[in-house]
Amino acid sequence: MTTANYDAMSLDELRRYVLSHREDIVAFQAYVDRSKAVGRMISIDLNDNNWEETLTDQIRQSRSVEDQLE
Repeated sequence: MTTANYDAMSLDELRRYVLSHREDIVAFQAYVDRSKAVGRMISIDLNDNNWEETLTDQIRQSRSVEDQLE
């Protein structure tokens, strides 16, 4: 069995790989780690009374970063 080189894949390539190889937990973890590192992974704290506003701000920031990378 050939091992995929996750580091050589772009984030979008890794995402496609994870979606087509759902049993590959190592690939999924690599995707989550890289997504967090580049700000693509958004999380919310439901204990935050302003979670909707915080989420909206995170989405705006994420889109801004993606626009800069293009």
